[in-house]
Amino acid sequence: MKKVTHAVFLLMAASIAMSSPSGALAGENSITSTSEKGKVEQVTPEINKLVEKGVKKAASLLPYLKDYPATEVVLKENAYLIVNKYKSKENRADLVYLVLDKNTGDLLEFGKHEAYNKKSQTLYPIDKSKEIAVSFMKKLYGEDMAGYQLDGDGVAKVFDGQTNTIQFVRMVNGVPFTDDIIQVQVDHEGQIIGKSLGKSIGKISFAKLDQILSKEKAENQLSTYMKLWYSLDQDGKTYKLLYVPAFSGKLDAVSGKDSVNMPYHSKVNVKPKGTSQAVVKSRTEAQVYLTQRTGYDFSKGNAFFEDLTGEKPVIIDYFWKTHKWEGRTNYSWRTEDGWIGSMLIEPKTGSIVYYRVVDTSVSKASTKKLTQEQALQFAINELAEIVPADTGELLLLQPGEYDESTNQYSFHFVKQEQGIPVEDWRTRILINGSNGKVMGIDLNEKVNGVMLDPKKAISQEKAAAALLKKYPLQLQYILQEEGKASLVYTLPSLFDAKIDALTGEFYTYGPTE
Repeated sequence: MKKVTHAVFLLMAASIAMSSPSGALAGENSITSTSEKGKVEQVTPEINKLVEKGVKKAASLLPYLKDYPATEVVLKENAYLIVNKYKSKENRADLVYLVLDKNTGDLLEFGKHEAYNKKSQTLYPIDKSKEIAVSFMKKLYGEDMAGYQLDGDGVAKVFDGQTNTIQFVRMVNGVPFTDDIIQVQVDHEGQIIGKSLGKSIGKISFAKLDQILSKEKAENQLSTYMKLWYSLDQDGKTYKLLYVPAFSGKLDAVSGKDSVNMPYHSKVNVKPKGTSQAVVKSRTEAQVYLTQRTGYDFSKGNAFFEDLTGEKPVIIDYFWKTHKWEGRTNYSWRTEDGWIGSMLIEPKTGSIVYYRVVDTSVSKASTKKLTQEQALQFAINELAEIVPADTGELLLLQPGEYDESTNQYSFHFVKQEQGIPVEDWRTRILINGSNGKVMGIDLNEKVNGVMLDPKKAISQEKAAAALLKKYPLQLQYILQEEGKASLVYTLPSLFDAKIDALTGEFYTYGPTE
C-alpha cells in the first residue's frame, strides 16, 4: 500500500514556513494572508470564518496548539487553505501547519515542526500509540472514522527514530481502497503531531462486487502467470530452477487478467549489427566516450574524478550476485551534489562492462517526453549495437520503469536456456526520458553452471498454491483512471515471490533477498 513518510509532513511544513514573507504577521493573535507567490492579500470575512472553524477544531484535538497563538493564512490556488500557527511573530522556526478545506473549513491535514528540539529517542509504546491514533480519528471523523480502519497491524513501514506512524485505510463496500491512506503520527510523549491528507471520494464511482471472480477462480488464473526461470545459486556453479509470478501483482477482479496492460516476460527480437565494440584505455577516453554517449558535460559543476578500481560502483542501485567489479578498472565522477558517473572497464582489453551517468540537475531542468514504447525502441536499438552476433531471442522481463528523479527509463533483457530466461544473463539499459540517449548499460556476463532439468519441475498450479499459502490474494479497490475505482486481486509481495520449482518451497538467495 502507499506510504506517506514523516519527511512529507516536515517538508510541507518547512516549505510553507519558508514561502511566507517576513513581517507578514501583524500581531500575536491576528490573521494575516499571503498568497503562494508572497503577495499579501486581504482576508475576506468568508475566509476568516473558515479559518476560525478549522483552528477551533484543531485546538479541540491538539492541546499544544494554545502555545502557538500567532496565525498566518496562506491562500492556495487549489482547494486548500494553509494556516500557519507560530509561537510568536518573531519565532517562525517552530510552527504547526494546518491544511483546511477551502469550501468547508474542515481540518484535512496538519504537522508540528520544532526546530533544534532534541527529542527523546524512546518511542511511545506502539499499542498505546494505536489507541491514541484511533481515538483521534474518532474525534475528527466520528465514531465510524469515515470508513477508515487500521491498515493491517496499523504500523506503517516508516521509521524516523522519534515517532510512531499509525496507518489507516479507507474501506468501501467492505473492501480496502488503497489509494486512500491516512497516517497519524504519535511522538514520544503520546501526542498526535501529524496527520496526512486523505482523499475525497464523493465523486469517485466504485465498481460493484456482484460481477467479480471468486477468489478461487482468481487463484487459478494466477497460476497462468507463474513462469520458470534459472537463477545462479550461492555456490556459483548451479542454476536453481524457480517459478516467479510474471505480472504486475494486480489481477483484474472481473477478467482475472493482469490489470496493467503492459508486457511481462515478452519476447524481443534483436538483429545484432556485429559492430566493433568501443575500447577505453584511459580516464580521458572514458570521459569523452560518456560525454558523446550521454550528452553529460563532466566539466560542469566542478566534477571530481576518482579511480575506484576493484570497488563496487557507488551509484549502482540494484543487487549483483556476481562481483563483476572485482579486478576491473572503475572510473567514477562526482560533484558536490553527489555521484554522477561510473564506468567499469576490462583492463586487458579496454572493453566496457558497465557504465552509468546520472545528471544531478535533471529533476530541476528536464521533464519526461518519451513514451515507454519510444524509450523501449531506443533500448532495442542499443542492444543491436552491443550484443554478440550469436545472441538469440531475448526476453524483456517487465515494462520499463521510469525514475522521475533521474528522468531515466530502465529496461532489463535476459537470455534464455531451453526457452527459460536466466536471471543472471541480464543486460540492463537506461534511456534518457527526454532525448533517448543511453545513460547506462550493464552487459550480460554469462556464467557457466549446471542447469537443472525443467521436466522435473512441479506444475504451475502447485507453484501458485505454494505462493498463495504465504501470500493470499487480497481484494482491493484501486484508481486506474480518474474518478473510477476498479476491483483487483493483489499479491501482497512480489519481492521474494520465488518458488523452488523442484521442491515447491520458497527460495531466497542468502540470508536476505
